[in-house]
Amino acid sequence: MTTWPAPLRPGGRISVWAPSSPGPYLFPKRFRRGIEALRSDGFAVRVTASCRTAWDVSTGTPAVLAAELHEQLQDPECDAVVAAVGGWTLLNVLPHLDFDLIAAAGKPLVGYSDLSVLVNLVGNRAGLVAFHGPMVLSEWGEADGPTAMTRNGFRSVLGLGGPWERHVVAHSVEWSDELLWWDRDDVRPRELRTGGEALRVVQGASDEVVEGVLWGGSLLALALTLGTPWWVPPGEAILFLEAEAIAPDEFAARLGQLRMAGVFDRAMALVLGRIGRPRPTASGYTDYDQVVRRIVPAGLPVVAGYDLGHSTPMVTLPVGGRARLAMSEPELILLGPGG
Repeated sequence: MTTWPAPLRPGGRISVWAPSSPGPYLFPKRFRRGIEALRSDGFAVRVTASCRTAWDVSTGTPAVLAAELHEQLQDPECDAVVAAVGGWTLLNVLPHLDFDLIAAAGKPLVGYSDLSVLVNLVGNRAGLVAFHGPMVLSEWGEADGPTAMTRNGFRSVLGLGGPWERHVVAHSVEWSDELLWWDRDDVRPRELRTGGEALRVVQGASDEVVEGVLWGGSLLALALTLGTPWWVPPGEAILFLEAEAIAPDEFAARLGQLRMAGVFDRAMALVLGRIGRPRPTASGYTDYDQVVRRIVPAGLPVVAGYDLGHSTPMVTLPVGGRARLAMSEPELILLGPGG
């Protein structure tokens, strides 16, 4: 049973932590824009040392990065920690983390991409809900700030509107997967467009309603922990998975890996994110839904098309919190601390 962290209060102080890549150092203009967007939204912001460096493959040694997180969580002036950006190096920080300290601090921790691994471990090892949600460089640093849906979901789920019992996860008809390189093209907002992937039931009965604990995140990052002490096999969970720029053949391989590892055996349902910048296989095949029906066990309800992770806009999900999925709409409902 997981507990909820203290809600993020209006005017609260957010510490920005960069354990995954030196993005803030490499793209300082965009990073400053993200910090200013958070401040404009009423938050006090503290930029940690990891956001100012590029060291080796990351921003510091794994031990130093873990100590930085511990320091922020123990500081009474820090109300939440939000990751600066994702990358590939968070995995090496895990052995240095003190999950008892994280549990005792009881503060919100927010991130996605390779931070998916950490937010799931916080729920499992610390017994504390953590948040799969927007990061500073990637979402708050957009040329016009985060989309209204991204911002509002973050504020609502982290409790800025007060205690809540239920929150219906939004789905946007306007979205973007436009690729603007941060070193040369980051001078305007990405263009939103309509169409593309609709929210849809891929398999399962239309009258089915399931409930479980949320577990998931990046399809690529989570699989890195398989066979390590940091693999947390989900129990009776509503799984959510997302990936971008992935072709159906790689998608099939990665879902197959999870199936062989038993990930789907005890799951209650699977929620898939909208696939940004989809690309065909070498033969031209493009049917992701058919891949799902061939790989995922037939008895597992599957809904696809949500704005998860590498998506604009994106929703915030409380990992370790409970949710209910109604297939008839479909509708994903978060069950909050006030319920």
